Amino acid sequence: MTTTRNDSALMESIEIRSIDYVPSNERSGRLTDQATIWFAGSAHLLSMATGAIGIWAGLNLGWTLIALALGAIIGTIPVSVHATQGPHLGLPQLIQSRPQFGHYGALAIWLMALIVYWGYVVFGGNMLGATAEQLGAGSAPVWAIITGLAAVALAIFGYRWLHTVQRWITVALIVVLVIYTGGLAMNGAIPASAWDLSDGTFQVAPFFIQVSAAAAYQLSWAFFVSDYSRYMPADTHKGKIITWTSLGLFFGVFSFMAIGAVGAALLPEEYVVTALAQTADGVFVGLGPIMLVIGGAGLLGLMAMCVYGGSLTIITAMDSIRTVLPTRRIRIITILLVGLTSTYAGAYMPADFLNTSFWTILVVLSYLMAPWTAINLTDFFFVRRGHYSIREMFSRTGIYGNWNWRGIVSYLVTFAIMIPFMILPFFTGPAATALGGVDIAFFIGIPLGGVIYWVLCQGMDMKAERAIVDKADANLDSIASPIS
Repeated sequence: MTTTRNDSALMESIEIRSIDYVPSNERSGRLTDQATIWFAGSAHLLSMATGAIGIWAGLNLGWTLIALALGAIIGTIPVSVHATQGPHLGLPQLIQSRPQFGHYGALAIWLMALIVYWGYVVFGGNMLGATAEQLGAGSAPVWAIITGLAAVALAIFGYRWLHTVQRWITVALIVVLVIYTGGLAMNGAIPASAWDLSDGTFQVAPFFIQVSAAAAYQLSWAFFVSDYSRYMPADTHKGKIITWTSLGLFFGVFSFMAIGAVGAALLPEEYVVTALAQTADGVFVGLGPIMLVIGGAGLLGLMAMCVYGGSLTIITAMDSIRTVLPTRRIRIITILLVGLTSTYAGAYMPADFLNTSFWTILVVLSYLMAPWTAINLTDFFFVRRGHYSIREMFSRTGIYGNWNWRGIVSYLVTFAIMIPFMILPFFTGPAATALGGVDIAFFIGIPLGGVIYWVLCQGMDMKAERAIVDKADANLDSIASPIS
């Protein structure tokens, strides 16, 4: 009987909800948790690769850190604003794209998000495997599989567990970061020439490459911000949740991007993880392995978050094609699908992707995501102003329809206008060439996407839609029982 009770308690601790609405009686949480989940979710080993891009492109450390800070701020602003949508609607992030694109129209957005989630688990597992091997713990593929399975298990338990684990990882990260940065400052490991900001040290193209990479890396979290705020009370103050989310996002990602830049500047021939270990051991022997383990824990947490978000994305896409009952069983099945496939891929992919393909992947992500985040936020704050029907989002014959030409056209037109400003290994747009090899496509896409969508929405009868919304969602909490 004890075994039965233990099994029952274990099942009860596994999250039930997935894409369904979270009613007010299940809402709770602390604003500080929005900071800790994103600090730990971005302060980890993988972020170092983004920080090293400026050094690899020819910038010195001083200009690289300035570019990283600017890019992190630019990326943080739209990402943190998405956090307000979770408490307001009680839904995961991507299901909220239905009003802008329609049930079928949003499928391309969900496919893009799924690739992001899957890719981060692949990259994370690969890096954790290589790190474990460097620490002498055994084979890289074996550890990639072990860490991938741990991420899957954490994702299965879900929202509350993820917040709790990331809270403790944040504390550990802050402690080692203070020791590491304080130690580098005290022992004078960084030469004064690395901070030289005189005119002759600035290079426009590498600077904007680093700014764009940092902003794109930060923006990649936009797909799942509401996933981790949707259990917060509906009356959560918008300004406060944006502030706490911003603090976690900015300081988390900037800290480890900066570490990557420092490692690349001091040890340019070394792999970023090796550079971290060696510079940390320069503070005191043994700090290197500690930094790798704790930075790896943050990456493991991000992998679990991505497996969790990937599951929600698959269920959302399935429900758009054919109505899906969001049971705990379908949630676990989709977690296993995302987690196990990405874990296997991460265990056997080449270990040098950080030095070869990572920058290109970040740039492509920025091109694809800029129009979406602009359209989604414009719709929420300026077009519908938060007035959505939860029931209509799930209705196959509802007011949001299967195709929303306004969102689709806005996305396609914005992306097309961005093309001349793009720079890729196989393509340089004419506008980027005219600008001397500076890529500003990302900075064109976000404001332009929002403006185009807002203009196309001017003919909408929002008064009539709001009347439908108010009627459709009357007594919504009364029918929001969890589906086990």
